[in-house]
Amino acid sequence: MDYSQALLDLRDGKIDEIDVTPETFTDFQKAWSEFPYQNTVTGIAHRAGRVTYVRSK
Repeated sequence: MDYSQALLDLRDGKIDEIDVTPETFTDFQKAWSEFPYQNTVTGIAHRAGRVTYVRSK
């Protein structure tokens, strides 16, 4: 998955959420660290290390 594009799509309302698992976290983290609009996205933690990212309200 292209997390950089997914983050932009999430910010723009094209998608509703991004699910990140412990197995995909490293790929997501690289895109997240380069994403300039981090304040527009909120992470919701779940059990077993899963995180769902949604648009901030």
